[in-house]
Amino acid sequence: MIKFFRHIRKSLIEQNQMGKYFKYAIGEIILVVVGILIALQINNWNENRKLQNEINTYLNQKLENLKEDRLRLTEIRDVRIEKAEKSKYILDNGLENVDPVTITNTVYFVLVERHFISTIERNESSTTKYYAGAEEATLNKLEQSYINNIKEMTLEENRLNTFSENAEFSLWTDGFLVDNRELFSSMLGDLDKSEFKGKVPELILDSNNGQKALEGIFRRNELASQSLIVKLNNLIEINQRFIDEIKMYLN
Repeated sequence: MIKFFRHIRKSLIEQNQMGKYFKYAIGEIILVVVGILIALQINNWNENRKLQNEINTYLNQKLENLKEDRLRLTEIRDVRIEKAEKSKYILDNGLENVDPVTITNTVYFVLVERHFISTIERNESSTTKYYAGAEEATLNKLEQSYINNIKEMTLEENRLNTFSENAEFSLWTDGFLVDNRELFSSMLGDLDKSEFKGKVPELILDSNNGQKALEGIFRRNELASQSLIVKLNNLIEINQRFIDEIKMYLN
């Protein structure tokens, strides 16, 4: 092909047809430019296709992570509801009117904290790359809202965890857990080994061995759990919207 064009140029020059030669030269330049533009277009198409494949892979993984998050969020929300209900039951009836087994089990239950740890990792470089287009703006906004709400909830979870640790320390130092060692041992399956031989020990509770601390634990869990339930429900809603938007985008 190159030899063919050279032959045409040489022929025109030898025939002294400079007008035709210049027209030919311009045409050849235009042809080269068109070829370059086509090559660039093809390259851009290939790059866009490659990027779109990366975005789809990224979002498919994000979708799986969100589904895992949703299961965990629902589980923790249900636990929070149960903590609030159990704490409210004891407070409404009064510590002295609730059987020792219920109180002991509830103490164990509310003092064990569960934290939500998302599988979503917001990588700003990936976000800038994959959420750069107008079509991805909604996804970017939803993910940012999701991350921000997780941070807000985590802060409250940490505060509740700190309170629970301090309250448990008070139960030890005030003597509640020491005075009720046999009762708590029975709940751990050691009752047959104790001197009570299967009989549930009575709950030893008064103002000197941690009654206020125990009431504080139940009250704090009742109130804090209700607040966290609202945040968890909000996260579950955002999570579902995020899932729906990703599915719509991929389809």
